[in-house]
Amino acid sequence: AYMMDRFMHAMGLHGKSFMPLFLGFGCNVPAIMGARVIESERARLLTIMLAPLVPCAARLGVLAVLAPAFFPNKAGLVSWCLTGLPLVTLAILGVIMNRFVLKGQSGAFIMEMPLYHVPNMRSIAIFTWEHILGFLRKASTIILLVSVIVWLLATLPSGDIETSYLASVGRVLSPVGALMGLDWKALVALLASFVAKENSLATLGVLYGAGEGAGALLQVLSANFTPASGLAFLVAEMLFIPCVATVAVIKQETNSWKWTLLNVAFLTVLAVVGGAIAYHLALAIL
Repeated sequence: AYMMDRFMHAMGLHGKSFMPLFLGFGCNVPAIMGARVIESERARLLTIMLAPLVPCAARLGVLAVLAPAFFPNKAGLVSWCLTGLPLVTLAILGVIMNRFVLKGQSGAFIMEMPLYHVPNMRSIAIFTWEHILGFLRKASTIILLVSVIVWLLATLPSGDIETSYLASVGRVLSPVGALMGLDWKALVALLASFVAKENSLATLGVLYGAGEGAGALLQVLSANFTPASGLAFLVAEMLFIPCVATVAVIKQETNSWKWTLLNVAFLTVLAVVGGAIAYHLALAIL
C-alpha cells in the first residue's frame, strides 16, 4: 500500500486501494468488499466503482477458451492485450472520475504499522463465519432473484433456449449487436454471462449447435465468427458487467441503488462502445 500510494494517487485513489483491486484478479466480490479498509469515503466509492473492470478468473477463463477459436495463430498475443485492456480502461476512467465525477482532495498516506501476532484461529473462524453469514443475508437475495429471472427467461415458454424469451430479447437487441458485427445468438451469450461468465461458453455451444466432441465448440465458433466479430465479442465480454454477485456486493457496500445501477449502465455502454470500436478497427486493419 505504501509503495503504490503515489501511483494510485494519479487516479484519485489511495495506496490502500491497490490490494482490493489486486484481489479482483481472483474475483471482483472480495475486491469490492476489501475496499472497507479505505478510510476515505470518496476513495472507497471510487475503488468500488472501478473494481469490476479488473479481469477476474472467470473472465480470463472465457478468454482462454475463445481466443484460440477466433485467433488460432495469435491467441497468446490477443489474450495478453485483452487482459490489459480493462486495466488501461480502469486507469483512464479513474483519472476522469477523479477530476469530473468524484471531485475532491486525496488524503495523504498515514498508516500506523500494526503489531505482528501469531494468528488466533478461533478469532479468524468467528470473524469469517460472521461475515459469510452477513454476505449471504444481504447479497444472496439479489443473486437468487436475478439468477431465477435469467433462468426463466432462458427456459420459458418451451424449454428451448432458441425459442425462449431471452432469445427474443437478443433478437430485439440485434441492431445493437450489428454495431459490433454480432448476431442475436452472441448477444444472448453475452447477456447469459451476467449470472456467471462461464455461462457464455455454454450458451454459445447450445445456440450454435456445437457437439460434445473435443474441440467442437472451437470449430463451430471459428465457422460463425470472423476475426473482427470475434475480437468485438471478446472486448465486450471483458468490459461487460462481471456477474450478478458483483452487482449484489456493490449494492451491499455502497448501500445505494443509484451507484449500483449507474455502475451497471456504465459497464453496459462501455462494453457496447468498446466492442463496436474493436470491430470497426479490426475491419480496417485485418
